[in-house]
Amino acid sequence: MSNWSAWLFPCLALLTPGCMPLEADDAREPESQQQALPGSEVIDFASASTQANTDASGKSGGMSVLKTNSSNCTVGAYADCYAQYIEFSPSYTGYLSFNLSSLTQAAPTPAQVTQLSLLTKYQGPGVATSYYQWQLYRFSTSSWVSIANSQGRGDWVWTPALTLALPTTEVASNFVSSSGEIRARLIKGAGTDAAQLDSLRLQVAWDTNAEDPACTVPAFPKGTTWMWDLEHDSIPSNLNAQVYVVDLFNTTAAKIQEYKTAGKKVVCYFSAGSYENWREDANQFPQDTYCTPGENCAQSVHIMGDWCTSGGGCEWWLDHRKPAVRTVMTSRMQLAKNKGCDAVEPDNIDGYSHDDEINCTDQACWGLTSANQLDYNRWLATTAHSLCLGIALKNDVDQIPALADSFDFAINEECQRFNECGAYKTWFTNKNKAVFNAEYRKDSGGDIINWTSCTGTGATCACGESGFAQGDMRTLVFSTASVRYDNLQFTCW
Repeated sequence: MSNWSAWLFPCLALLTPGCMPLEADDAREPESQQQALPGSEVIDFASASTQANTDASGKSGGMSVLKTNSSNCTVGAYADCYAQYIEFSPSYTGYLSFNLSSLTQAAPTPAQVTQLSLLTKYQGPGVATSYYQWQLYRFSTSSWVSIANSQGRGDWVWTPALTLALPTTEVASNFVSSSGEIRARLIKGAGTDAAQLDSLRLQVAWDTNAEDPACTVPAFPKGTTWMWDLEHDSIPSNLNAQVYVVDLFNTTAAKIQEYKTAGKKVVCYFSAGSYENWREDANQFPQDTYCTPGENCAQSVHIMGDWCTSGGGCEWWLDHRKPAVRTVMTSRMQLAKNKGCDAVEPDNIDGYSHDDEINCTDQACWGLTSANQLDYNRWLATTAHSLCLGIALKNDVDQIPALADSFDFAINEECQRFNECGAYKTWFTNKNKAVFNAEYRKDSGGDIINWTSCTGTGATCACGESGFAQGDMRTLVFSTASVRYDNLQFTCW
């Protein structure tokens, strides 16, 4: 390792706009040199994904040494105090996690974050030997983005405190997960030598009144074609459909981007009215949102029909009047935005009209009223639109007249079978909003459905109901109640 030098390279050496150099004799910590702006705060990382390929394991406190910022180094402001820095080998691939919950001020939503900046001190090899990159993780595309590098910094010279701002071409909220996590890392750009960090902290700026100037809720006009698949985590990107409706949790951001690159709009499905114990965020629901205190939840009156399986998967109706339910649903819609979905399909939003199939005579066993349901469904629509997401009204046929103006398109199951499609013509297709309809040859109960007037491509898809022009309503007819593209029997375009 070469000797360190007191000569500090100017910020021009950093190939990143927004870098703010500090004078060499200024030993204040990075956060004290940031202007105290409203909606701005510096936070420490909450955890490290790994210490492998660093020397953190050999130091008291491990990776948390990075939080000390050399404040205990008495040799000099930028002296080579071994105990006060972490050395990263070229093989390091881990990252540090920050979280909005660490803010001492009221935490903004991920969508309200307007800028992210890394605050760091660095020493490493000259570019002839190696160079390193600082990166932030873009959750919306599941990819790392370089925001600065060490090229031009000289050979083993401690820099002053650096502010490495996210480029203005990036949208800061894309780098914040639905749970408020931000990830950062130092990673080798080239070469074989190690590098050292004296500190790595994060400055977060936000605006609680921020609105996305580019926010335009996608339109789904009458006649738009669609494909519905909630079981595969990947389907061919060249299917004959303009819109893909896929599962929010099972579909990766990269796959969603692949569909969009192929020219599809992507709608992401999640259940907004039921608790599914297999979902990755299931532990975010308090038990009293799906199970009455004191009852055996495995035999709860709130269990949704026969949805419990021998493998342990089970579904309960939610009491969506409880604030905790809305908190989870907000996170789900933020996840949809982060993944790149154009719109969402919240399912089971007609709980007020469903009686439990075990021994409950109350509406969904929670005493939900029509007014409760209208309030919740309108809240879902408002929240989706605040995130620039479109939203489908899923079923809830009886409330269509009251809700249609709040929703961008409709998804319906079996309105043709039960002769109840008429409201969709009045409130959706007549207003140039798409209606996506699914019918089943054999329903979930095993009943065979005989189709007579809807027999193949080119049918009007009104199937016995008058008033629909050909192509107004786009119908997928599945062989069974399994919603998969490869279970599709025919389409009615």
